[in-house]
Amino acid sequence: MLVCLAAAAIYSFWIAYKSWRENRLVEDTAASRVRSAAQGYVEISGRGLPPTAEYRAPLTRKPCTWWRYEIEKRGGIGTSRGWTTVDSAVSETPFLIDDGTGQCLIDPRGAEVFPKARSVWYGDTEWPQVHLPDGAGLLGKLVEVLMPKGPYRYTEVRLEPHEPLCVLGAHHSVGGVDVDGADLAVGELLRRWKQDQKALLARFDTNHDGRLQSEEWDGAREAARQQVLDQMIAQPPTAARSVVAKPTDGRAFLLSASDGRSLARRLRRTALAGMAMGAAACAAATVLWLAAFVW
Repeated sequence: MLVCLAAAAIYSFWIAYKSWRENRLVEDTAASRVRSAAQGYVEISGRGLPPTAEYRAPLTRKPCTWWRYEIEKRGGIGTSRGWTTVDSAVSETPFLIDDGTGQCLIDPRGAEVFPKARSVWYGDTEWPQVHLPDGAGLLGKLVEVLMPKGPYRYTEVRLEPHEPLCVLGAHHSVGGVDVDGADLAVGELLRRWKQDQKALLARFDTNHDGRLQSEEWDGAREAARQQVLDQMIAQPPTAARSVVAKPTDGRAFLLSASDGRSLARRLRRTALAGMAMGAAACAAATVLWLAAFVW
């Protein structure tokens, strides 16, 4: 129990430190407009736009700009009964933010996201066959009562189209046939190739050992770069586009379904809650230690 309380205190204080540091970043970073945003670390607020009109979350099939889901299965017996994750995924598709002065592309990979929309429901199959409402309101509660809870639990969170959105991250411009734009396109192409491991190995696994050695991976990277350059040469140069992505200097990359002030308040509350929980865990550990070894 002492070890668990000590671990809880350390974790709570770490959450408090992380949230307070992010809160200071939000409050100390001046809000920028897309049209006049400088290159570097920025805060932009606007409304999210989906990548395409047909873009939807995979479980609920609801329109969104970003999603994350988790599928869990109930297992175990007695006190060991609990939930085990059997599948999870997070959206990596770029989408747009519009603040009225222009549009900026958001690359959500590596972002810490604070969504508002959340759906949780249960079923009997690993992949949900019925898409239930969020569970909010009379209809959602009626569905939960009438439909028995199966062994699978589905959780999905989303950033919804046209809702207020605040982003803090590294702002830069890409476009045309510049080297940075080519490198980004090569990385994206390699990411898509990795999703089909069978085709990737069939194309680049020259020694047929079931995995790519460093020399074989260099060949795949060179093939991807050559494909990207061929496409850029075949297409006319495009105008530069603003992109906000994960900073390379370790600063936070935040996406929130709110404005900057609301995000700062949320982080501040999380920091205070972490401090309180850490202090409570320290106090409980002290009392337990005194009771066991002193009193």
